Amino acid sequence: MARASDLGAVQIRNEVIGSIAALAAQEVDGVVGIWRALPLPGWLRGDSSGVRVQTQEAEAKIWIPLIVEYGVNLPHVAAQVQDKVREAVEQMTQLAVVEVNVQIQQIKSRRSANPP
Repeated sequence: MARASDLGAVQIRNEVIGSIAALAAQEVDGVVGIWRALPLPGWLRGDSSGVRVQTQEAEAKIWIPLIVEYGVNLPHVAAQVQDKVREAVEQMTQLAVVEVNVQIQQIKSRRSANPP
């Protein structure tokens, strides 16, 4: 994403937008982490955040693969992630987030995800 002003251009890489989305998602109760896999051709994966971002003009589409805590209400957690990610990305980048696609890839207990 790039914007021009009288002073020059401002560029926000898709990888940065992906990092914002990943950090925002992990603030939601019930999210254990972001699922990371080998990148697929054509996917912008950035700093290994696991999040795919597509931008066009002043809009963003985001795909975020999650590891979610066992026992939580999956649709509820996914909806909260969508809201949190949209809010964070729009606030920090001034892009209109038109899609936040949540993919629940794995379920873990908090104990197994964070060993002592």
